[in-house]
Amino acid sequence: MGTALKGNIGRFQMFAFGFGSIIGSAWCVLVGSWLASAGPGGAVIGFLAGGIVVCCIGACYAELTSRVPVTGTEFSYVLHIFGRPLAFFVGWFIALAWICVTIFEGLAIAWLFEQLAPGVPDKVLYTVLSTDVTRNQLFIGLAGAPLIALLNYQGGNLLARFHSTLTYGFIAMSLGFVVLMLFQGHPLNLQPVFPAAGPVWWQGALGIFAQCAFLLCGFQAVSQMVEERANHMSLGLVFRILVLAIGAATAFYCLVVIATATATPWSVLTGGKLAFVDAARTLAWGHVLAPTVLLTAMLSLVKTWNGVFMMAARMLIALTRNGLLPALFSRAPGRSGVPAPVVLAILIFNLAGIFLGRGAIGLLVDTITISLVLGYAICCVGLLMLRRREAVAQPGIVTVPPPVLAVGVVGSIAMAGAALVMPPIQLGGFPLVYLVFPGWALIGAIAFAAMRVKVQHNPDII
Repeated sequence: MGTALKGNIGRFQMFAFGFGSIIGSAWCVLVGSWLASAGPGGAVIGFLAGGIVVCCIGACYAELTSRVPVTGTEFSYVLHIFGRPLAFFVGWFIALAWICVTIFEGLAIAWLFEQLAPGVPDKVLYTVLSTDVTRNQLFIGLAGAPLIALLNYQGGNLLARFHSTLTYGFIAMSLGFVVLMLFQGHPLNLQPVFPAAGPVWWQGALGIFAQCAFLLCGFQAVSQMVEERANHMSLGLVFRILVLAIGAATAFYCLVVIATATATPWSVLTGGKLAFVDAARTLAWGHVLAPTVLLTAMLSLVKTWNGVFMMAARMLIALTRNGLLPALFSRAPGRSGVPAPVVLAILIFNLAGIFLGRGAIGLLVDTITISLVLGYAICCVGLLMLRRREAVAQPGIVTVPPPVLAVGVVGSIAMAGAALVMPPIQLGGFPLVYLVFPGWALIGAIAFAAMRVKVQHNPDII
């Protein structure tokens, strides 16, 4: 079995891992682009449509979790359904996705700090991917990553309390901002609900729908913590928490769009980098609210950084347990059972990625999105096959209704197709992500072949 994970995660902490790992800084950073492309009406429609599809995908994951209640999410499900080769590559790319998210969070929190304190002296150190990398960017990222790593090594209840405190504090603060905007703003500011000129609203809504594959990812944190749940938590409750986390995140994005557009005429916000902050600045005491929003967004990124680091660690643990990574990765476990080499490996990747600077963000987002949505599609199709293979459900398994499964299968395949074809369309040329995937697959093939030889000589590994 390998590394045994220990924990006593309750229902509210489990929800915090799900919701807190989904919501990062997009609510603060991207709302202006959503309004510009689709208006408040189109943005809400895009999020509702995307949220319904991702809820159905999440429900499929929740059923798979009840059938395979071990950490590793996509890897563990595919291993149970399709076997070791496909499971390894699914786990290999999902691990890459979560590691890329840790890099993304480190870069994003440094950028928000620059917006919060633009007067802090800084210095350009070098340029990579046509973007300057500064001293402050590196300092913030390189200081934050080891702290997140140490917290994940300790794990268990300490990790859960830290994540819950940040998540529920963030919910209280952000909803407070939303309420102020709704009460101090005016419904007439929402007009026109759809753009009167310029982009076609439904195209913008379709773009937001496609972004939901990235904007609503992170719900897997609930499944990753299934081994560490409290004894009184049933798999049915885990199912409900997972779907609730996605639904709550969808509702949160919709509220942010409506509140921002209510606070001030939304057409004047579309050109700014931080429309939610700009809208907060128009309210009474806006000079205090605006920096408070930025600080809240930074704290939100800390919790997301923590959540995705946790998911990356548990994916590597699952691969190691099954003899697909060297046994070295199971040594020196912390109090919660998370091995030190696993944490160290993710930390090294996290630190190395931060040196790439913000010029790598587009590449990171494409890598994350493609890896995750391919995992969505394989798992949802796999659940359909598993149901046919295991016609009689075992006691304790929570099943989704057939229409939900159908939407999960069709929606995940559609999102995977969109994720694969969108990079060259958006870039207008050949995207670097098309080189990342064969390169990472080649490294994985070498690792898989090496571990297969090792297992053949020592079958006790698995």
